[in-house]
Amino acid sequence: MKIGIISNSDNLIPLTYALVSNGIQAHTFFSKSQDVVSNQRAQQFLDQAQVKYAVGSEETSLYSWLQYGKFDVCFVLGYGKLIRLEKLQGLSTRLFNIHFGPLPAYKGPTPIFWQLKHGCDKIGLAIHRLTEKFDEGAVVWRKEIDNQPYFNYKLVEQQLSNLSVEGVFFILGMIGRGIPLLDLPVINTPSYYSRPQLEDVSIRWNDMSAAEVCSLIRAGNPWNKGALTIYKGQEVKLMDAEVVSLEFKNVTAANKPGSILEMSKTLLIHCSDNKAISVSMIYFMDSYIPAYQLHLFGFEATGTFA
Repeated sequence: MKIGIISNSDNLIPLTYALVSNGIQAHTFFSKSQDVVSNQRAQQFLDQAQVKYAVGSEETSLYSWLQYGKFDVCFVLGYGKLIRLEKLQGLSTRLFNIHFGPLPAYKGPTPIFWQLKHGCDKIGLAIHRLTEKFDEGAVVWRKEIDNQPYFNYKLVEQQLSNLSVEGVFFILGMIGRGIPLLDLPVINTPSYYSRPQLEDVSIRWNDMSAAEVCSLIRAGNPWNKGALTIYKGQEVKLMDAEVVSLEFKNVTAANKPGSILEMSKTLLIHCSDNKAISVSMIYFMDSYIPAYQLHLFGFEATGTFA
């Protein structure tokens, strides 16, 4: 069986490695993204694994690659452009898209961010039939993992990249045995989320709970270096935090949401639900600064984040 993989990130590594390790002929169409490190990592892997691949810079080259390759099955993993199926008429290749969200919920280009930001108990992965519209095809395989307190965007991306291997081998096994792939029933409400904007990665101290702030920090780490806030008119990004109780703290009405309650080994910040977050690391002035050094950068125990 001849397999094609279309991708624009190093998320292709686990799947490609699994296919090659199992003696399956795999070919990759790699479309470079703006993430230079990811591009280098992906291409270094493909070179070392001696996987045949094409680097695409134009949309037309993808259709030529598909037509020339005549793959039995092709999986799309992270390709950012709509593949126009009318240009592939007569091609027998079965096309599937791997989506890092629990379709039909969390359609869109960054489903991991939104699932983490919303504090979902489960984070989903779906493989669906490729259609003329983004994320609209029938789901043929799905899986969920528990959202863990230590998860951040990159860790979830790696987990789902590894998990996608299971789904691909399930699909290939069914096709190889001539068993029809069933369309799975819809189990959630359809929803779409676009790429996060400035307001989506910014902390709203007056109406976000401590848990919501922590979820936002994890959703923005490491790609945005956490969640954005303002201190004395300057941008600060909180990179790591956990919810703590205020039961034994002397909190008064003067301690508004965003106010600093304590500065020592960690930074304790009051939140709107009368809980607090304990912050161990921030990004400030193009530097990664641990909480115990913040006093050296003008942070004060009586300060407030906006």
